[in-house]
Amino acid sequence: MVGLILACADPDLPAESLHFVRGGVLEPGEGLAGGWHYRPEAWTPGATTGGQVAPRLAECVPLARFPLGDVSRLVAAGGASPDTDLAFSPDGRRLAVGSYLGEVLLIDVATGRVSARRALGEGMARRVAWSPSGDTVYAGEQSPDAMLRALDPATLADRWTIRLAERVGGSPMPAGEDLYGIYTLPGVYGLQVLAGGDLIVAVAHSWPDESGRRQNRGQLLRVSPAGQPRATWPAEPAAVTLLHPAIHEASNRLLVPVTHSADAPAPADLPVGGVAILDLDTLAPVASMVVPPLLPYFQTAYLWNAVGIERDRILLGFGDGRVVLGTGLGEVQATLSPGAPVMVGDVPVAASVGHGFLRGDGAYFLTSGTNIPWGAAAPELRPPSPHPGENTVHATTLDGAPRWSFNGPWAVQGMSLGDDGYTLVVGAGERATDDRRDLYGALLFDLDGDERPGDERLLATCVTEGPVFFRQALSRDGVLAVAEVPYAEAGGVHGEYRVVLFR
Repeated sequence: MVGLILACADPDLPAESLHFVRGGVLEPGEGLAGGWHYRPEAWTPGATTGGQVAPRLAECVPLARFPLGDVSRLVAAGGASPDTDLAFSPDGRRLAVGSYLGEVLLIDVATGRVSARRALGEGMARRVAWSPSGDTVYAGEQSPDAMLRALDPATLADRWTIRLAERVGGSPMPAGEDLYGIYTLPGVYGLQVLAGGDLIVAVAHSWPDESGRRQNRGQLLRVSPAGQPRATWPAEPAAVTLLHPAIHEASNRLLVPVTHSADAPAPADLPVGGVAILDLDTLAPVASMVVPPLLPYFQTAYLWNAVGIERDRILLGFGDGRVVLGTGLGEVQATLSPGAPVMVGDVPVAASVGHGFLRGDGAYFLTSGTNIPWGAAAPELRPPSPHPGENTVHATTLDGAPRWSFNGPWAVQGMSLGDDGYTLVVGAGERATDDRRDLYGALLFDLDGDERPGDERLLATCVTEGPVFFRQALSRDGVLAVAEVPYAEAGGVHGEYRVVLFR
């Protein structure tokens, strides 16, 4: 497959046309996949360029599509969206893809070619990242061995590997009919590369033992570019899961959520239900914050992807709909409740906060679609009406004061900061109560500039045929990558598992 052209210009777009995109125009030519040339131009809505009138919002033009394999059985059986990770190289010219089906792909943005493709083996390629120089690609598996690999981007051959199952234990591949069995394998849940080249790796394993009792084991590692562990936390793997660390290199701090789902009691010496704040160099504990569960609807306080650290401030977003803003010493400064349970008749409804981060003097987070808390009498029911704060993009100050928000018909699905440092990408996934199919894709917002409402910060909407996974990537040059996934409807599976590039 190496070198095979798997992409082309979108068939719905005229071959000879001009498109007003973010920061410039697209015209037929060379430089981007699909036969497009990007030309910087400060166009304004309503102005005429090349005989065409500029629109109010920037267009988002699909450049290329790259199939990732058949996951229709997973979707038809009701499984979760296939995990997919995306990362642009530092120069923005290549995109690394880690797929649910266990492949790593490298895509050349200019030609629309897959320059290298490799099946890693059993399990999924859960995380991918680049070295600062772009001369190495890293891949972290969720597999029986939980391998961490340093790969040559020319061939995707191994330069070195670390078998992380030696730290957190291994598990056999689950039976084929087990939709969620792959998540009982040990996996690399966090993979970030520091400016100096070291890697921060979070490995977690949550599985049923031979007696059926659930077990946890996790550890955080700092690894050199040569594959040598420099530091670990805890010193020995512990009976917890560690997910999605947040890093602020300038303050030499790292924030990592600590969760526990095992049948045995949680370790008393770790901040379960909260975060550990660590020294980035040594991974030595500096402080911690534990937030009590929101009783009676939630028995635990659960953190996922909504963690952020900026200088001496931190953000925590919880599955119960709360956001906690605090200091780097673990002191709570403000507690917000954008998605916390409210009563609709005699039924509580909530909207989880699963994604968020800090940037400069701002906090950014999402509230999900409406759910019924698991502590309620009938959590399996469909919510009787929407939570008033569902599916909203929020921006506040570091003290929690509202700055702007955005709410529309989209089901927001993950958020990420573009490599340019100022563009916010928000995914749009499948809606539980709305069967419109023009609401999939990604929304792009401008985080810079003067105070203005969310509607005025919306730069563009990038429409896909199917829902998108919650991880996106935006290069410094403004190329957007999303992972599109199939969906089940009317007794069948529609759409395709693939990566789509936009400009």
